[in-house]
Amino acid sequence: MDEFSFPFPPYDIQLDLMRSIKECIESEQVGIFESPTGTGKSLSVLCATMTWLEEFEKRKEEELERNSKLEVEESSDGGGKTQLFKECEPEDYNSDAEEDSSAEEPLKVVKIFYASRTHSQLEQLLAELKKTRFNPRVVTAASRQTLCVNEKVHQLKFSHLINERCMELRKGTSNDGKKAKIQGDETCVVDRGKQLTACPYFSTRLSLPLCQLVLLPYQVILHASTRAAWGIELKGNVVILDEAHNVLETIGSLHSSEITSLSTSLALSLIRQYLDTYRFVSKRLWAKTILIVNKVLNIWFTATVESRLKPKNLMYMKQLLSVVAALDQYLRKVSDDSDKVITIQRLLIELGVTNVNLFKITHFMDATDMCRKFHGFFIRSMKSRVSSTKSSEQEGAEPLAPLPDNQRTFPSPLFTIKGFIETLSNRCEDGRIVVEKKGNATKLRFILLNPAARLMDVVKEARSTIFIGGTMEPANILVDSLTRGGVRNGIRRFTCSHVIDDHQLLALSLGCTMSNAKFTLTYETRSNADCIKSVAETLLTLAREVPNGCVAFFTSYDSMAQFISIMEKASIAKKCSVRPFISDSMECLRFPFFLTKIRFAFQMSKRIFVEPRGASGNVWNQFAAATQQTDGAILFAVAGGKLSEGINFSDDLGRAVFMVGLPYPNKNSIELKEKMKYLDSQVSGGGNQLYQSLCMHAINQAIGRAIRHRRDYAMVFLLDSRYSFCCVQLET
Repeated sequence: MDEFSFPFPPYDIQLDLMRSIKECIESEQVGIFESPTGTGKSLSVLCATMTWLEEFEKRKEEELERNSKLEVEESSDGGGKTQLFKECEPEDYNSDAEEDSSAEEPLKVVKIFYASRTHSQLEQLLAELKKTRFNPRVVTAASRQTLCVNEKVHQLKFSHLINERCMELRKGTSNDGKKAKIQGDETCVVDRGKQLTACPYFSTRLSLPLCQLVLLPYQVILHASTRAAWGIELKGNVVILDEAHNVLETIGSLHSSEITSLSTSLALSLIRQYLDTYRFVSKRLWAKTILIVNKVLNIWFTATVESRLKPKNLMYMKQLLSVVAALDQYLRKVSDDSDKVITIQRLLIELGVTNVNLFKITHFMDATDMCRKFHGFFIRSMKSRVSSTKSSEQEGAEPLAPLPDNQRTFPSPLFTIKGFIETLSNRCEDGRIVVEKKGNATKLRFILLNPAARLMDVVKEARSTIFIGGTMEPANILVDSLTRGGVRNGIRRFTCSHVIDDHQLLALSLGCTMSNAKFTLTYETRSNADCIKSVAETLLTLAREVPNGCVAFFTSYDSMAQFISIMEKASIAKKCSVRPFISDSMECLRFPFFLTKIRFAFQMSKRIFVEPRGASGNVWNQFAAATQQTDGAILFAVAGGKLSEGINFSDDLGRAVFMVGLPYPNKNSIELKEKMKYLDSQVSGGGNQLYQSLCMHAINQAIGRAIRHRRDYAMVFLLDSRYSFCCVQLET
């Protein structure tokens, strides 16, 4: 058995990667690891972490055995004295022994938390784990939407509806029955849950304490409230963040929050109805009425807690009412249709709630489970509105037009309000409030400027944190964030070379046409017909030389649409339809474009497929089938879209990748402007670093779709004169 029990003979770079990961965990460091796709990244990470865990547990067992022997020896030497002490021990000192014995701390084990962006990537990791000899206790922390086996609940389309319906069904049920702890992948857990008539979601949560490998999506581990809800403790455990090139952007999106005038008005109505019930109650009937009101609103408190916290409950409810009323009034007063940005402190001053402790309000809402308990009242009020609408239709009124799916549902407003109030509790310098108004729709949106602070909450608590991905560069923003956060044992950096040979990949930067006309694809030139024609002719002329399939990535959906429109008007596709036919006798590992076994065939052209803005499954399937035909196919997609990060263009699917332009983000975006300003205030040139890194990450991810294994080969064409700049070459 080799050093890491790798299921296949490992390459040298795989051994180097596994050793570096193991040393990083042993030294309790933070590590940034880059391992290109095709180098066996997932298997290497699993074998390295599982080997470390086995050795760690073995050392702990040996330590426990030694300590146990010492205790036995000590007890045999001084047993009489110990017994005498126990006999003389006053009863008062030991009176709580029985009470404390029932509240034993639950058993826990050291865990490897492996987080990735999607559940499909976690399923692939489980498939890789099955190739190894390791058999850890493993569980996948998934959402109700993924794990629910109640057909009536699962058929609801939206996650917030599923969560709220689950809360409704659990209301009044007991947890004292038989509890099933189910482990394994999502499919296994769901099937087992159906067999046992058990809930896979809560069974998974029960299994967490004793599981050694926990697979979970980013939103569970990177969001503090979600971690707490799952009962996840990071202290002493190892955290692995896969596909970590955009971890800071992910944290920013997870901690963003918004409220609309509709949510504030609904929440205001609910809170007022609750408080009005108290206002008209006589003192003589107070206790009796409270019980009735609590039953109606599903607000249950124990007799002891109720008597002790009742005045405070009322005080916090009134404070919550004042905050929600101020937010509602503020949103109604917004007059300009243009967006503006204000600080958290400025918003609190304008709301007039600087004297309100927002931390205590959110704590009160958590402690009393207010959001869930108000949910029942919200559902009943919505049902009464629906009933009145149906009654008016029956009386002859004109029926309402059906709404689209995305407008047909609305989550309970208290959840939205609580989330926004929590964001107002952030440090003022860490975030900004964007005030938006479009037509009659007004909203307040919180954007997080300092995701590094949330990341450091994870890094400082965990034993070791591993950031790994196929394309981690440029990593300067991440390194600066970790350094400023005060990483205790330093940052370990490691970059794998690729497993392929040089002749299996050719990358070319093209900044001019065949007639030596220079082209630069910026926002200003994307509607320039001459420039687009030149790029289109270059792209399609090269594509016709490529066998099977190739993919062209554009900077945005709008630029791709503009490109296609100009290309069709100029009939460029027809002009570039002839291509050489590649003989089937070519060897797989030889770079096919350099071979001479080429004969010209009849007129033929690649079929062009275009990635839609929404679901892309059908287009992908059609493109994959077309690549196997004689003339092949080309797919137009968007850098940063689903196909640029979630799909592998291996073998015949991607013999060439074209990157058309540089996908810089929109500098006029309010959110980007504020983030750049913030980083400039922290690090000299930090804003420009962010701007460059967002572009380069998108390019590197798109290019990384090709070359997926040791025997793969492809070409990469970078179409823009700016690719010749040194700063771009260093980061791609």
